[in-house]
Amino acid sequence: MEKPIKYYGEKTIKFPKLLAEMAKRGDTQETLAKLLELTQPCISRRLTGETSWSMDDIEKICKYYKKDYKNLFK
Repeated sequence: MEKPIKYYGEKTIKFPKLLAEMAKRGDTQETLAKLLELTQPCISRRLTGETSWSMDDIEKICKYYKKDYKNLFK
């Protein structure tokens, strides 16, 4: 299992594959927020594992990146 990525020096990213895909495309948390109709702080909390992704969110993200669940969230 991959080691979590330190995020802004204090929080830990729980989904490094998703973060890597975002970086590859030049996407930001704001990009995902618009896609999911959420706020940027909501996306931040999901990336650090403070709150859970909904199945609807996961499906939209997988479709957007054209990747399956295990390639983004495992």
